[in-house]
Amino acid sequence: MIFETITTTLMGSLALKAYFSKNAAGNDSKKLNKIFTLSGLNVKDGNQTLTTQLVKKKNYDWGTEYRYRIPLGRSFEDYAAKQKTIEAGINTRTVKLQLKDFRELKIDKNIIANLRELYTKKLTDKKEIELSYDGMLIIRVYNESLPKEVELEEGKGWKVPFGITREKNKMIYHDFEKIPHLVLGGATRYGKSNLINCIIASLIRQQPNNVKFHLIDLKGGVELCDYENIKQTVSIAYEPEDALEVLKNAYEIMRSKQEVLRKAGKKKVQDAGINERHFVIIDEVGELNPDEAVDKKDIKDSDGNYIKKSEKTIKLECQKYMSQIARLGAGLGFRQILATQYGTGDVIPRQCKQNSDAKLCFRVQSGTASRVVLDGEGAEQLPEIKGRAIYQTADKRVIVQTPLITEGIIKETTEPYIIDKGGASIGSTHAKARKNIAVIEKTGLS
Repeated sequence: MIFETITTTLMGSLALKAYFSKNAAGNDSKKLNKIFTLSGLNVKDGNQTLTTQLVKKKNYDWGTEYRYRIPLGRSFEDYAAKQKTIEAGINTRTVKLQLKDFRELKIDKNIIANLRELYTKKLTDKKEIELSYDGMLIIRVYNESLPKEVELEEGKGWKVPFGITREKNKMIYHDFEKIPHLVLGGATRYGKSNLINCIIASLIRQQPNNVKFHLIDLKGGVELCDYENIKQTVSIAYEPEDALEVLKNAYEIMRSKQEVLRKAGKKKVQDAGINERHFVIIDEVGELNPDEAVDKKDIKDSDGNYIKKSEKTIKLECQKYMSQIARLGAGLGFRQILATQYGTGDVIPRQCKQNSDAKLCFRVQSGTASRVVLDGEGAEQLPEIKGRAIYQTADKRVIVQTPLITEGIIKETTEPYIIDKGGASIGSTHAKARKNIAVIEKTGLS
């Protein structure tokens, strides 16, 4: 009886406090104005100070969105450069308890310990912010951080899960039928190869009889060797000279598809009822940069035929095939995924980048490296969290936490499709590209 009375009184007081906190929630505007002033974002014009003016504030379940008119003499880049300062200032706060915090609070004899646990959790919770610009400065303040680990979910058709966004932890999917080509970037160990494995595993699960892979792993085979002996893999390479064979083979299959469509009077594989899709995936495309080739001298016979191609020539031919696949492949059922960690502009062939409407970039070291992948800054501002990335298409740009895949999931996915192909052993750093015979599906159009 005494416990019930104390609990009722305590909860009544807490509920009242929560009510006021709820009505005060999402009101970081005063802090933001102070931060703008102290961090030098306001502009002095003679005796007048031009300030960042709040135009609109809107509360959501996930947090609050503020829209500001920025003063003359300031640009969005000025605010983006201060993102960490703004976020740190927002997180200098007292603990606020809201009604929803008590819904999961266990009311029992350990009520005091449970309340302390709730207080500690609220004290350590960190708000995150996101900046964007559409004519006005938009600052989204999220009440909770994105999870640092996300499980791989099942996609559907050619839609592959790319991670969750801050808004209600909503999973987003990349549709390779709508956006065929993808560029991936980011510093080493932040998640590029993990996401490639997620894409491959998802496609095998969702389209085991229709997906075909042309894989190039220029990290010596350590990332993609698990797929060497599955039926979906047409060819695989671990060295630049073998990569050329893989790309040439993929290009020849693509041109065969083109001939089938031409004879049938169709413009794309969807119109022709062809369900097969080919994915050309290159992990570390920077290794195919001809400017970094050491061997630059070809050896030819007296008739001008190659006896031995130089490293530079091999890489130039690789980039030629990559560009042709990027330009022509979409309607022919070919999709290209290029991943790189290097932050220089000459790493990704221009044609490939221009024809890749989807880009995903993990954390990088500089704004220059971010622009290589995204054509804009932002990835250098990402927190140092594995799997955190910016996913960008023609009409949107969002921060995501990409899924994590385990060796167990990869093994479970590939085991049913392993076949005896012969050739080099799995994991060999000198595994030869297996140029399988290109088979064009017989359809009513053949």
